[in-house]
Amino acid sequence: MLNNETFYPTPKPLIDRMLAKIQGRPQTILEPSAGAGTIIKRMKDYRIEEEHCDRRYPYRPFESCLFSAIEVDPKLQAILEKQQPTVTLIDTDFLQYSGRDHFDLIIANPPFDQGDLHLLKAIDVMYRGEIIFLLNAETIRNPYTNTRKELAKRLNELNAEVEFIQDAFLDAERKTSVEVALVYIKIERNIEEDLFAGISDEEQECSSTAKQDWEVATKHHIRDLVAAYNRTIDIGTETIVAYYKNYNKIGKYLGLNCEAKPRLFGKRDDLTSLLQSKVNDFIQSVRVDYWRQALELKEIRSRMTTDKAKEFESQLQKRQKMDFTENNIRQFILNLINGYKDMLTDAVVKIFDKFTIDHCYSDGVVEENIHYFNGWKTNDAFKVNKKIIIPIGYQRTDGDGPFTYCTSGYRWKADPWRIGEVTRDIEIVMSYFSADINYVPIVDAVAAALGRQQSKNIDSTFFTIACYKKGTMHLTFKDKDVLRRFNIVACRAKGWLPMDYGKKRYAECDEETQSVIREFEGVQNYNKNVNRSLFATKPLLAIAA
Repeated sequence: MLNNETFYPTPKPLIDRMLAKIQGRPQTILEPSAGAGTIIKRMKDYRIEEEHCDRRYPYRPFESCLFSAIEVDPKLQAILEKQQPTVTLIDTDFLQYSGRDHFDLIIANPPFDQGDLHLLKAIDVMYRGEIIFLLNAETIRNPYTNTRKELAKRLNELNAEVEFIQDAFLDAERKTSVEVALVYIKIERNIEEDLFAGISDEEQECSSTAKQDWEVATKHHIRDLVAAYNRTIDIGTETIVAYYKNYNKIGKYLGLNCEAKPRLFGKRDDLTSLLQSKVNDFIQSVRVDYWRQALELKEIRSRMTTDKAKEFESQLQKRQKMDFTENNIRQFILNLINGYKDMLTDAVVKIFDKFTIDHCYSDGVVEENIHYFNGWKTNDAFKVNKKIIIPIGYQRTDGDGPFTYCTSGYRWKADPWRIGEVTRDIEIVMSYFSADINYVPIVDAVAAALGRQQSKNIDSTFFTIACYKKGTMHLTFKDKDVLRRFNIVACRAKGWLPMDYGKKRYAECDEETQSVIREFEGVQNYNKNVNRSLFATKPLLAIAA
């Protein structure tokens, strides 16, 4: 965690000093550059004494707050999500954040070398509420850059309070003698003033293009989805603003669906609180809907096996709350390769077991599907052969089966549902090793071939297929390299191959590893593939480019 040179966890006494600056009762709180969530954790545990009926009672003022966070470091993101599961990670880079969420409080200890940029960003993000930031004191004392000059100007305009603190990090988890500046800003606006003053009440003509826009968006391209999302947010926000702008005149006659209870500090009849609460609810609803649309992208769904799609649903519950931007969607897709490498390996092992264990219903199939080699840890190690036999379903006595051969008329008939159920995950796993995600499914190839009365030499993208009346299907790998990498991933996961298999040339390996190499694939083939990537990342990288 501390390998991150810009990461300096905020010590508790300094956090308490920051929290003492808060004047209102914030309900929606953002911590950009959240790190491992040190400030948020302290806020949840923070207690103050309040007098009541001549007695003092401790209570947690931030216990029921809605916390959001932004963090760019993946390792710190993982720690934050594990230790603070109720905190919503809404983006990865605060300086690139373009969300429309409204917050009551933005509190942060940003990287000292970018403190000016982060505070300027917070001022731009905040509509009405409080900002509390820790900066390197030099950022305030020595405004020699254009951004520091701009920050000094904005702080002056906003009547910001600046408190300089010596030795604040001397007793911290990561020590530094740098003097810091504690900056407090309170921004007060209301709906009748500057931000919405120029909005026109004239009807906007947008219905003529709405259908065309939707048709483009449903092509499931990331850029089109984001554009459609932003248009929806813009139109919805303008509608909400126009409503509350005229609330005093029409509010008692016209309700905006149902009035949201203000979640911000202030009175119930505070129009700005009503506005911000309604905008936040609206944005969250739209964001959830569009994240679900993004998950229907073929490039995402085509990479998930049945089991992994179920597991991935839990990740959606977290990711759907992040801002819907091209960068976040791309990162989401890249996680299938980067953050979910273990997921891919688990899926490979399951298909490996399907070929070698689940389908070994007879000794003959066992021997045909596998080839033994002298494994790294055991003599029982084996890999999948070029041709494998899998059962699709037994032929019943009434003649009904996955492949039915009718003697009257000599016609083949296929059961696509059974074939697809058994083969879908096989092809998804094979696509992990191929640059082509637009593969021809086994079920489509078989159904078309049997319709032509062809039961053998059937071509799909990854296999040549033969179907037999007893309910078995013979799959022959068309690409030896796909088979090789499939076997390596599975056998490494099972401990039959060293985890560094393929990382060093044969001559650099120890004698035991050399013996495994010779039996598994041979020296020449091994050396030809040293340091090659096992999974094919190109398709997903192209999507995220």
